[in-house]
Order: sequence, then C-alpha cells, then structure tokens
Amino acid sequence: MLHTVHFLCPVTAQTVSFFQQGCLQAIGNGATSLQIHISSGGGDLISGFTAYHFLKSLPVPIATHNISNVESVANVIFMAGTERRANPGSRFLLHPLHWGFATSGVDHARIIEWSKCLDNDFERFVEVLNRETQRNDVDWGTLINSATILDADAATTNGMVTSVASATLAESAANWWVTC
Repeated sequence: MLHTVHFLCPVTAQTVSFFQQGCLQAIGNGATSLQIHISSGGGDLISGFTAYHFLKSLPVPIATHNISNVESVANVIFMAGTERRANPGSRFLLHPLHWGFATSGVDHARIIEWSKCLDNDFERFVEVLNRETQRNDVDWGTLINSATILDADAATTNGMVTSVASATLAESAANWWVTC
C-alpha cells in the first residue's frame, strides 16, 4: 500500500525529525512503499545527509518526486529514491556549499576543522550523486561549484531523475505532512 509523505520545508534538524516520524508512522500504518513529495530550498548539511541515510535504511521502496524546487542539500534527500520523478517545470539547484556562523570568536584550529568538514560534505555530496545516478561521466563538482540550475529534462539527462511526470495522489492510500 502506497503512502505519501510531503516534505515542503527547509532542511533542519527539527523538520528531518518530523520527516522521519512521518515515514515511520506511514510504515507502522501499513505502507509497503513510500512516495516522498519534496520541495525544499535546502538547509542544514548534517540534517540532509541524515535524511538520506534514514530513507536508504527503510525496509520499503522509496520514490521521490520533485514537485517544484529541490535545492542545495535537499538534492541529497531527493537522491535517496530508487525511483526519482520530477514535475514538468520543476528545478534542481546545485550550488557551492556553505555554513552560517553564530559565534563571537574562534581559534585557528577550529577554522581548519570547519574547512575540513565542509570539504568532506562536498565530497559526500558528490559521492551520493555518483552512486545514485551511476553516472561517473558527469562532473558533479563543477556543476555544484558553478551554481547550476537543472530543469527536469536536464536532471533526467544527468541521471538525477528517472522520469518526468506530474505528481499525483491517485494511488496514495494515506498522506503524511511534515510541518515546518
């Protein structure tokens, strides 16, 4: 039985926690497959990778569907689907990774640590794209660093999307909403 989870939020620790809760509730209520409707401007890198690995751990097939915009680390979450669909007119934004800082002072060692972590997040982002698209001929690093916008057709050409189709709830037995 197909259930749909709607993730139309920024990627934060809280929204990913609600997302995990929704997916687990769906499975607990008989879902044998999940459809994830996603539209997100991205957000926290750690939370995005957490959501990706969570989805990959679930015991049911996952289909992700870009219903409007999948941007920044939301691309990592989107890539967890074994089937990845996009609405016509939707877009994917790949752009350089960044962190915001709310601190009054740091030492040199901490800045080096943050730089290494950001480099590692970039490597993990590229690894997810390579693994899930199985397209090692695409230079994901350049696309990310060039702030690239891909429409649904270009995302299909690059292997991010498996089909372009309008989202539907026709077959969904239940809907779960992530609140922001």
